[in-house]
Amino acid sequence: MALQRMVKTGIREAASVQTDVAVIRCEGEMGDMELAHIGEELFRLSHRGYQKVVLDLSRVDHLDYRGLGPLSARARLLRSAGGDLKLCGLSPYLAAIFRAAGLEDAFETYAEAEDAKRAFLSSFFCLRH
Repeated sequence: MALQRMVKTGIREAASVQTDVAVIRCEGEMGDMELAHIGEELFRLSHRGYQKVVLDLSRVDHLDYRGLGPLSARARLLRSAGGDLKLCGLSPYLAAIFRAAGLEDAFETYAEAEDAKRAFLSSFFCLRH
């Protein structure tokens, strides 16, 4: 199942779902409006039963730190439902924005989307033992 949308600002956002882990890929500049859109997409995905989400920021040039608080709130919502929001592809610049916003420890981060997806699988297997 794959979902793709063109955001009016020209940022391409796509969510692809494999097994029970959704991956949202973002590009370009992520302002307040784009981050709010991501929050809405997380809400829709959680209502469709996808509680495990990877946000791929490898093609994002800039994030508006003001939109990170609501993103963190969505992550808490996913965690309360037994899932999580994991980030991947953070450049040093984006990592500095998360630090400046006081959210460096609010998310697990990974180099690649596949690494983040594997982290969901390994935590599943740990719970089953």
